[in-house]
Amino acid sequence: MNSSRIFEIERFAQALVKGAAMGLYLTPKPGLVDLADCGSHPDLNLAKMERSLHIVADYLAELIRSLADGERFHCQAAIGRRAEEAMFDELGTNTHKGYIFLSGLLLISRWHADCDDESLLRSAVQSTAHQYFSTLGEDATNGRWSRHRYGAGGVMSEAVAGLPSLFACGVPTYLDTIERTGCFTSASFATLSRLMQTVEDTTTFHRGGTMGLARIRRGGQTLERIIEDGGDHLCYLRELNRKYTRINLTMGDVADMLSLTYGYLVATGLLTGETERPRRSKPHPISRCASGR
Repeated sequence: MNSSRIFEIERFAQALVKGAAMGLYLTPKPGLVDLADCGSHPDLNLAKMERSLHIVADYLAELIRSLADGERFHCQAAIGRRAEEAMFDELGTNTHKGYIFLSGLLLISRWHADCDDESLLRSAVQSTAHQYFSTLGEDATNGRWSRHRYGAGGVMSEAVAGLPSLFACGVPTYLDTIERTGCFTSASFATLSRLMQTVEDTTTFHRGGTMGLARIRRGGQTLERIIEDGGDHLCYLRELNRKYTRINLTMGDVADMLSLTYGYLVATGLLTGETERPRRSKPHPISRCASGR
């Protein structure tokens, strides 16, 4: 096996773990665990989420060994299932279950694409997702319940569409904002605001139904406007967290997509400007880059 290829995929996996840590530590995040509190998750805390990051790292390392050994896809899917089980057994809750799926999907796709070209990577994501759902189907999860009850696309539609919330929303929003402001924090919260408006979050559906999702999207719109106007977006986020906590509202899929955005930006060198930004169109309008649309 080409050692340089192994090094590249290991570096990609490390970036995905770093992205999950960055997503966790971004504070404040309404309804989510961060450095300030546990949001709408009384069963979680920062220490538990940090332990979960180690499980994600071990999972991605095992995935790489499977890919390097030329094992078939069902072996990699089984590794994901075992990681989910280990997470629940050790921590008593799902913590990064959604991120296990998304990061594994992106890592496997990066291996098969064998480059950072976005169009090739998105095609590989679509192919891998179709293979996963055609051979393994869906689990009896809250996400599946939300898809059946509300017709929400959720992570499944995201995956088979090639992760539009990552490539068409999260990444370009971050890059546009960092170019305009030069501020990592503003770019991070601008990305969060856009993802709140685009991701069909099944954890939100499960807790708040369609009204909960509408509330998340309104919050994202307001946050985006405050950032653009140079207002106190941190004060607004803290107030939003208090409101979400009172009504038990959360947005786990948004958090996973934010972490995936960070991970991809780190892996490609775009987060810190190590790599020149590829030429591309501006982010699509909100209505066109929503998950699964």
